[in-house]
Amino acid sequence: MNGLYIEYSWWWMFFGILSCALATYFFYTKKQVWSISINRILILLRFSVLSVVIFLLLDPMFKSIERYFEKPIISFVIDNSESMKATVTKENLNNLLESLVKTADRIKEEGYDTKFYNLAGDKIEENDLASLEFDYKVTNISKSIQKLEEVNEHENLAGITLVTDGIFNQGFSPLFVPSVVPIYTVGIGDTIPQIDLQVKEVYANKIAYLGNKFPVIAEIVNEGFMGKEVEVTLSSRGRKIAKKRYKINSEKGFEQVKFTVDAKKKGYQKFTVSAKALDGEFSTENNTKSIYIEVIEGKEKILLVANAPHPDIKAIRAGIESNKNYELHVYIPGIKLKNGKGYDKNSKYDLVILHEYPNVKRKAAILLKELAKKQIPFWYIVGDRTDINTFNKMNSLLSIEGYRGQKDKVTAAFDTKFSFFTFPSDKKQLIEKMSPIEVPFGEYKLKSGTALMYQQIGAVKTSKPLLILGETGGVKSAVLVGTGLWKWRLQESFLQSDEQATDELISKVVQYLSTKTDKRRFRVNTTNSEYSDIEDVVIETEVYNDIYESIYGHTIDLVVKNEKGETTSFTYLNSAPYFKYHLSDLEEGVYSFVASTEIDGKKEYSTGSFAIKEMALEALNPTANFSLLRGVADKSGGVYYNADDMSGLSDLLATNKASQRIHAEEKYKELGSNMWILGLMFILLFSEWIIRKLHGGF
Repeated sequence: MNGLYIEYSWWWMFFGILSCALATYFFYTKKQVWSISINRILILLRFSVLSVVIFLLLDPMFKSIERYFEKPIISFVIDNSESMKATVTKENLNNLLESLVKTADRIKEEGYDTKFYNLAGDKIEENDLASLEFDYKVTNISKSIQKLEEVNEHENLAGITLVTDGIFNQGFSPLFVPSVVPIYTVGIGDTIPQIDLQVKEVYANKIAYLGNKFPVIAEIVNEGFMGKEVEVTLSSRGRKIAKKRYKINSEKGFEQVKFTVDAKKKGYQKFTVSAKALDGEFSTENNTKSIYIEVIEGKEKILLVANAPHPDIKAIRAGIESNKNYELHVYIPGIKLKNGKGYDKNSKYDLVILHEYPNVKRKAAILLKELAKKQIPFWYIVGDRTDINTFNKMNSLLSIEGYRGQKDKVTAAFDTKFSFFTFPSDKKQLIEKMSPIEVPFGEYKLKSGTALMYQQIGAVKTSKPLLILGETGGVKSAVLVGTGLWKWRLQESFLQSDEQATDELISKVVQYLSTKTDKRRFRVNTTNSEYSDIEDVVIETEVYNDIYESIYGHTIDLVVKNEKGETTSFTYLNSAPYFKYHLSDLEEGVYSFVASTEIDGKKEYSTGSFAIKEMALEALNPTANFSLLRGVADKSGGVYYNADDMSGLSDLLATNKASQRIHAEEKYKELGSNMWILGLMFILLFSEWIIRKLHGGF
């Protein structure tokens, strides 16, 4: 409500008025040279100005409530990808944009506000329609809808108008995106499939082992070439490896063509599948597709020794086997595994995971003693059956004192200063929300190493570590104080999260422990082994002094060579911690690099390789998917329209008009800052002075 408010109690005003009256009385009670009526006027003037001063000292404010209305917003999202112009003429696209502007104008007349965005890959950009080039290679409709709702989260968004051909090549189906507002879809393009032959997909394991054979399977899609013979070839580095022919037996469908390849050379290998062009094809650009395979010498072997069957074993297996470089052996004393590989005394293990070991019954004690002698990295996972006293003696990272069988229920809290490896912040947040796990209650003493996670009880982050990693005497080790990784993984499935945070955490720990310590003073690596041709290649650089402290300010010379032997040189400065150098606009292919710098007058070198994959062009799949757009509209409460019939959209919005959002804002204005108050005081004082002057008071 509007009204007048003061900072203090109104009782102070009462005492202030009384003080003003007394001051005025004593000032004007003695006999004056002017008349009684003039004296009364002067008393009134003096009393008034003093009262105003007292009133202003109480810091009076005038409160007002201002209300304003926010119109509902209709956001137009236009697909800006290559597929939009594959089968639609430029004239038709221009007509579509003009129709969108007219529709937006009609919607504005009905009391709406409108905004225009373009769908650029997996992003949305608020933009002018005149700037649309329809040149993006990728479309992620589902993520774009989510981002648009985030952008308009605090606005009165009433609906989304999605203008697209329904073709996407990134993300999941937009049918599975929950929307808080109706999505009105506008379909453009041709739903009639073009006569075409296409290498749709090529399948192979990302990693092959030197000397082994591995399969490469190509999926060839046919549209309208029944009875024709197709010739498919597999090549590498411009040399044909194999060739196969088959006859198309249906008017529409696909055929799988399988090749078997020998892994003869280490490193990244590019394999290309090509289907010979047929007369009358819509496009021959989609007759070729490449795949990249890394050929390595062999898998690293990891041994998991468990006290007893436990759901953690399955979770650990999933995390390890997500990386094809690892082979997991599981050993549970007294139990013979039906599936999977058990302990092999002839194998050389790169890492041993001890689940609830060493245990109270001292099972497999001789085996543990033998493994410890081999200086193999250990990952201790402490549980109910762990012998804490023996554990304290065996490991070099942590000591748990005063344990009497009691447990604490804790959640994870990541240490932001941990630097052994990087872990995405979104996955950290996901793990921190996971269910509590049980850990031993006692006094924790960190002997060495660094904590990746600390224990958190409720909202309180403690100083007790939950997961520690470190290196002592050249041997790495880790300790997870508690079992329950299976709970985190199960909860991720329940939340339908595609982050796979638990698997990546396990994989990162295993990768750190199994990787041999790199004693080089100069290291240059790429953040990934594969990139798409629309991404930057990110180069990480590390330079160390004699005691392996990071040093900066070194000039790095980088030479990158492609498959043709062509080289490109770059120079940069490792200017700060976690500095990353970006390489842009590299074409598809396999690249190798040599980096060099000078440390203490000595030239140091670092080498590596990476692959650039071509992003599948949307323009190679020109068949519009209007059924998808109808499904999105129906599920969200919207309506589907054809591009040439959008007049119904404005009519629908006028009939089912969205409500305006009412906003109320309280405003306080100090009366002491108003000129009319100061003017009133001036008039009162000036009037008193003039009257006294005229009647001989001065």
